[in-house]
Amino acid sequence: MIVDGAQRPGTAYTLSHWPGTPTPPAFAADLSAEIARNALAHRHAIPAEPRVASIDHYDADGLVALALLVLDGLDAEHGPLLVEAARVGDFDVVTDHSAALVAFALNALDDSERGSGCTVAPSARPAGAFAYCGVLAQRALDVLFDLAAHPEGFESLWGDEFAAYESSVRALTEGGASIEEFADQDLAVVRVDPQFDTAPTSWEGASLHRAAVHSATDRLRVATVAGGAMELRYRYESWVRLATRRPRLRVDLDRLAFDLTAAEKHAAQWTFDGARSITGALHLVGDDATSTIDPEQFVEMVRGQLHTLDQGPPAWDPYSDRSLSSPAE
Repeated sequence: MIVDGAQRPGTAYTLSHWPGTPTPPAFAADLSAEIARNALAHRHAIPAEPRVASIDHYDADGLVALALLVLDGLDAEHGPLLVEAARVGDFDVVTDHSAALVAFALNALDDSERGSGCTVAPSARPAGAFAYCGVLAQRALDVLFDLAAHPEGFESLWGDEFAAYESSVRALTEGGASIEEFADQDLAVVRVDPQFDTAPTSWEGASLHRAAVHSATDRLRVATVAGGAMELRYRYESWVRLATRRPRLRVDLDRLAFDLTAAEKHAAQWTFDGARSITGALHLVGDDATSTIDPEQFVEMVRGQLHTLDQGPPAWDPYSDRSLSSPAE
């Protein structure tokens, strides 16, 4: 059985919110962890053949889904909390403080610089992505009961990420940053005050921790303006198959990348990761690249192109039978 991923030759059963996967419609849910809980509640509907459950990548949703299936009693004791932790891990949406701590701790298990006995030092990592995923998953399974029961006791894992998240929430509530929504384009525009120090709020290349932003808006297209650092990013919810709603489908932003590059006064270049990319973004080429485009001109160009493109066919439809279950690299 494959959980939270794409089926492969020989896969007997699939429980996944990925597009194109043959998850039974009766189990459908927004998160793979929820799908796993649905399957557990209707065990009679699962064929007897699967004897092994597996994941092919490490993240909170996949790990939680796997754990619920293989750890006796975990669902009964901590199922709802762990689903919310999976929501933080996949969608960067925080609905519960303890769930955020669990998700951030699970994220940290894949960081050899945390200094915790739960991390995997580079010298101890096995060759190959699948083997390494297995090591991480086993470490997470070993601590998950304790982590879910007493997440505050794992500060050595979640401390750094929670600090960035909490600082980002304060920035949004105290004026260091703001969010403006444009419902017609399913767009949220995050504006970071140019004078605001983003050192405490930055996480994984974002000026603000994405969980602070995504928890404050339901819009699934997020444009961020932080001085000359600007981007437009699709949230993960628009790549997978959601059961509770049908988001605005993704459109191809290659033309917008071309127009933005043409509008630059110097040599800055824009690129689009592609609509099939899990969290595909329209962004500048180069980690330190900055734009010369006025931020409000950028917002107007984004809104105009989205308005036009939304009238035509989508570039990615996870609900189509033709959708592929493997993401673009």
